[in-house]
Amino acid sequence: MKMKTVSTMALAFGVLFGSNSFASAAETDNSYFDKVLSMQPDVTSEELLSSVNEISINTGESKDAIFEKIYQELKSDQDKGIKESKSLKVTIPEKGQSTNLEGDEILGGSGGTVSVGSSTKGNFYYTPSQTAYLNHGHVGMYYSSTTIVESVPSDGVRTISTTKRKVDSSGAVVKSVDTTTAKRTAAADWAYSQLGESYSYNFATNRSTSHTGAKNCSKLIWSAYKLKASLDLDVDGGLGVYPRDVRDASATTKVRNI
Repeated sequence: MKMKTVSTMALAFGVLFGSNSFASAAETDNSYFDKVLSMQPDVTSEELLSSVNEISINTGESKDAIFEKIYQELKSDQDKGIKESKSLKVTIPEKGQSTNLEGDEILGGSGGTVSVGSSTKGNFYYTPSQTAYLNHGHVGMYYSSTTIVESVPSDGVRTISTTKRKVDSSGAVVKSVDTTTAKRTAAADWAYSQLGESYSYNFATNRSTSHTGAKNCSKLIWSAYKLKASLDLDVDGGLGVYPRDVRDASATTKVRNI
């Protein structure tokens, strides 16, 4: 995880927002800015600051208030992950603790023992995360009954067969989206059109980032249904949309446990 010193973060803030923001940057570093960075692995201070500045311009809210909202949302998602791992009796390594999983496996890529199985085009699956350091869970969409389209750190947006897509059975579910077959098909087709796009570790402000370009797993599904079905698959409508937000969105229905 990339950690920035207070002076480096304050300098980045000053460069992006002008010298008048320098004091505000120091204040932010001592409250929520550094906390948010520590909870967002591989997101640089410059990327985070740029995103928050854009939100501030568009909404009129102060950057400090936005950072506080981001932190509270990240903390809420983290607490959900801890509660989930305890209820499912999933062993989550402590930060820095060694694990036999590597790369995208620990971030929802391939590290499970049970195939997700087939389902209807436009449905999606959710599986719990396997690390404490990025415990957001993971979601992927059915492009066909036997093909998944998803975004993972190693490959970005990719396809993988349902037989090869392994997950942990505890807590993993398949869900459908409450809309027409035509709109579910259109959403899956749009997600498929994003193949090859790189992965983004930025969950904290991904609602306001571009629908095209780098994206994480929840952004892929959220954008697909936002664009093609005018649905907001985000249970709390916060600044970021996380895998559990997609799973718990009101316009979804459980199909089966995996």
